[in-house]
Amino acid sequence: MSPTQRLVLEHLKRRGAATAKQIAKSLLVTPMAVRHHLAVLDKAGLVSTTLERGRAGRPTYLYSPTEDAESYFPNEYAAFATRLLQAVVDLDGEAKLEFIFSRIKRAELNRHRSRMVGKNLGEKVAEMVNIQNESGYMAEWHEVGNNNFEIIERNCAIWQVARICNQTCECETSVMESLLGTPVHRRETITDGGLTCAFVISGNSAISSEEVGGNGSPRSKAGE
Repeated sequence: MSPTQRLVLEHLKRRGAATAKQIAKSLLVTPMAVRHHLAVLDKAGLVSTTLERGRAGRPTYLYSPTEDAESYFPNEYAAFATRLLQAVVDLDGEAKLEFIFSRIKRAELNRHRSRMVGKNLGEKVAEMVNIQNESGYMAEWHEVGNNNFEIIERNCAIWQVARICNQTCECETSVMESLLGTPVHRRETITDGGLTCAFVISGNSAISSEEVGGNGSPRSKAGE
C-alpha cells in the first residue's frame, strides 16, 4: 500500500464515508488521483462503494472502509488476548489455561479434520501447510526422505501471545500431530529466538486410530 493510499484509507476511517472530491480536498490532490487510489483499494477489498442519488444532478459515489481494512489500523488484539490469558491464570491457575487450550485444540481438529480424509502423509503435510498459510504463517514444506517431512513457518501469526504463553506453541504442535496422524517434533521456534518455527514429521511411527481419543488427543497406552 502506497503512502497516499494509506492517507486515503485513514481519511475514510475518520469520516466513515466520503466522496472522491472530499478526499481530494483534504489531501490536497486531484480527484482523478484519488479515484485511481480508490480503485486500487477497492480491488484489494479495503473500500466499498455506495451510489447516492441526490434530488438533482449526477449521482454521487460514497466510499467507506471495509472490515478487511481494520487490520491496517492500530489495534491491541494481541495485548488484550495476553492480558485475558494472564487474568485466567491469576483467577483459576494454570490448570484452567490448559483446559482452555484443550478446547481450542478440539475446535481446530473439528474444523480441519475433514480436509485430511483420504490423503496419504505427503498430501496431508501439503494440506497442513495450506491451513497454516490461511492464517498467515508463511509456511512451506519439504520431503526429507524415508517418508519424513519438514514444515517451515517463516512468520508467527500469534507471536505477541506465544512469546509469553508457551501453551500456544504446544497446542499448535499437538493439533498438527493429531491431524497428520503421526509424531511431530518442533526443532526450532521463533519465540525462542529462531528464525523460523520448524517441525519434523516422522512417517514411520504413525499414530493409530486406537491411540487417538475422541477429541484428537493421543490416548495413554495401558500400563503406562
